[in-house]
Amino acid sequence: MGGFSGALQRFGVGRLATLAGVAAGVAAVLVVLMLRIGQAPDALLYSNLDLREASEITAALDTAGIKYSSRGDGSTIFVSRDEVGTARMLVAGKGIVTSGSVGYEIFDTQSVLGQTEFQQNLNAKRALEGELSRNIMTLRGVTMARVLIALPERALFQAEAAEPTASVVVGLGGRDLTADQIRGIRSLVASSVPNLKPTRVTVMDDTNRTLAAGGDEDGFSGASADRMKATTEAQLQARVMDVVQGIVGPGAARVQVTAEIDHSRSTTQEQRFDPDGQVVRSMAINGSNSQDTTGQPVGGVGADQNIPGGEAPGIAAQGSTRTDETETTNYEISNTTTTTVREPGEVKKLAVAVAVDGIWTPGADGAEPTYAARTPEQITEIEELVKAAVGFSAERGDIVRVSNVAFNREVAPNGGTEAGGGLFDFTKNDMMRGIELLVLLITGILLILFVLRPLLKATAGGGGGVPALAGGNGVTSLQTTPVGASGQAAAGQLTGPSDMEQRLDIARIEGQVKASSVKKVSEFVEKHPEESTSILRSWVHEG
Repeated sequence: MGGFSGALQRFGVGRLATLAGVAAGVAAVLVVLMLRIGQAPDALLYSNLDLREASEITAALDTAGIKYSSRGDGSTIFVSRDEVGTARMLVAGKGIVTSGSVGYEIFDTQSVLGQTEFQQNLNAKRALEGELSRNIMTLRGVTMARVLIALPERALFQAEAAEPTASVVVGLGGRDLTADQIRGIRSLVASSVPNLKPTRVTVMDDTNRTLAAGGDEDGFSGASADRMKATTEAQLQARVMDVVQGIVGPGAARVQVTAEIDHSRSTTQEQRFDPDGQVVRSMAINGSNSQDTTGQPVGGVGADQNIPGGEAPGIAAQGSTRTDETETTNYEISNTTTTTVREPGEVKKLAVAVAVDGIWTPGADGAEPTYAARTPEQITEIEELVKAAVGFSAERGDIVRVSNVAFNREVAPNGGTEAGGGLFDFTKNDMMRGIELLVLLITGILLILFVLRPLLKATAGGGGGVPALAGGNGVTSLQTTPVGASGQAAAGQLTGPSDMEQRLDIARIEGQVKASSVKKVSEFVEKHPEESTSILRSWVHEG
């Protein structure tokens, strides 16, 4: 009780109240930090929601007693990471999330009675657009989709209606779609609408880029020339890097590929005749025989033949035979007709540059590692592998160069290999959680060092001082100025540019005062040993 009264008198009620308030505040902050650390972090439930759907989801979460937080414009909802699965199952069970689109469920809530033909056709088109939007959103890399279909009606006295068209807007989140993916989206929409051709579907992304314009032919036309070139170069570069790094090691190779792409579409028709490949098509043989049996007179004509009743001249039998034969053969020469359609995207020329590092040998006893260049045989082998990987063609004029150079590295590799990744694989949530804990820890340490400690020191040192020695036998006693008073006086006399410098000056002055007081006491004891002994005896007697 006496110790508590002495402490109360020494510090004062006001100082003790201040100390208690500071301690309570620090304890409250520490409790909040501990509760925040022990609380499970928030995780994303849904983003890019329609505001109507967001309100329905929050109402369902309130009913289920699941705590949530809305961020952004209200279209992003976060819940505790431990309750993400339960919340998603709840929302999926209620069928709330439809990304703002209306599907075939529109016919479940509307009555057909009283609807006109225009309303029924409009609802059918809305349902078809909504279902297509949902199907496109299920594709990998697509975060948002919206589909609009134009179904022109056949006008009066018109034989046929105009061809239907469609437009698709997709959200990619900064990604890019390949030509095959764009072609797949166009085919998906075209196959769902009667008489719609894929070339009549326009595809755009959320950055106002036209991925496929209506009227373009199917194929590579959906992607721009730069995108085709970048895609081809990236594929070839990854292929070459995989081959080269398997030989020289990770991080010991640099690969650059430049490709010239032919963006034109052409159709070639070729007809060939092979004279050696003839085949008999038809054969005709015509023949004729003729014979002449007319007689010829024998001997000369004389007077005997001219006298009446004379002997007639002799007739000798004589004949001739003639035969004619004609043969006609018709041959069919082989004919080959080839129609070649060349699509855009064909590689016209390739240029591949590969730089490989040498071999680093670690030095002994901490010495610097030594560098050794690779042999020409190894460079030739790597060049042959690169040519095979990219499909090298000398007719196209392809160029492949493999060079051995010493890489500029800040830290020399150990045995020609670089250090790999970390020992542990952390997810994005774990990294954010670690950063949050580190910030909270630093905040707590700064609070203790710069708030709690100075307040405690100021409160405890306010009434401190060096006791005075009461001298006996007419000897003047040594009086020392209280530490707090001297500190305030020094603080009043010193003017500094900042509060921190003033505190440092006060601490220095306090140390000088204490050192001078101790020195004076020691000098007094040396000069007046008897008086010092009497003073100590009086203090012991009083105690």
